[in-house]
Amino acid sequence: MMRSEAEEAFARGERARRAGRWQDAEAAYRAAWKSDPRPEFAGELGLSELALGRSRDAAEHLRESLLVPETLQPAVQRRFRAGLEKAEREVSSATVAVSRPEAEVFIDGRSIGRGQGMYFVYLDPGRHEARGKLEGYVDDVYPFEAQRGRESMIGLHLEPKPPPPVAPAPVAPVPVAPVPAAAPGGPSAGTVFRVGGIALASAGVVLGTGFAVAAAVRGGEAEAQAAQIRERNGAAACLSEAYTEPCGVLLEMIDARDTLKAAAWGSFIGTGVVGAVALSSLLWAPEPGKRAVRAAPLATAQGGGIIFSGSW
Repeated sequence: MMRSEAEEAFARGERARRAGRWQDAEAAYRAAWKSDPRPEFAGELGLSELALGRSRDAAEHLRESLLVPETLQPAVQRRFRAGLEKAEREVSSATVAVSRPEAEVFIDGRSIGRGQGMYFVYLDPGRHEARGKLEGYVDDVYPFEAQRGRESMIGLHLEPKPPPPVAPAPVAPVPVAPVPAAAPGGPSAGTVFRVGGIALASAGVVLGTGFAVAAAVRGGEAEAQAAQIRERNGAAACLSEAYTEPCGVLLEMIDARDTLKAAAWGSFIGTGVVGAVALSSLLWAPEPGKRAVRAAPLATAQGGGIIFSGSW
């Protein structure tokens, strides 16, 4: 019976492997795998790459070989799984969840696919950047640090691009009635504004803290869910249809975590703006009967700055 081209290349790889010629084995196994992407060919290619110190390539091919483990003999499965565990200790990995499955996802400018809600990739340790792109949506970019032997959980949220601005129709000016002076003995408008602004800023701090705590809780839940999935079927479990439901739950957890983080930052930033405007009212709305706050530049041999003086 004639052997196929892939089988001939695989046989050359087996002879080179037994002789310890890993460069020749890797080239032969790669030719076999490209000609016929069988799990066994992918696994032997991965073990050859591992022997040559190319841990990330080895992890990718060994993971691919174990996506359908029932096609492999038990002894072969054990070899490939042991090789994968060894390779994963030397590299990092990332699970990327994207809010629009039809978007194309990139890592460091390299496309890793489109049409899925979640992706799993191996990475060399170091600085990386994830990006989601979709026509009509604003790109979402997520820089992150990949650590050896650890997994990163990344969420990409794509928002529709805002419509182009429409020029407003001219509006006739409306006369503004003068603001009546505060009644004697009552608080001035500046005081009321400052008190209200500081109260609003305080509420924003409380709200932002609540969002931050909730984001931390959601992040912990996502990590626990990912750990359970990995324990059951390895790091690439979410590529299997059998794990569609639990991986969908994980995607929702990552999305909720990142949404709460964004809300927390928004609250803190808004709080800072409101507080700054309230304090600035000391300059443009001083207390009645008191001198307005004055600002004067200061320059000395040790440095410079601004001196504020007045009554409040």
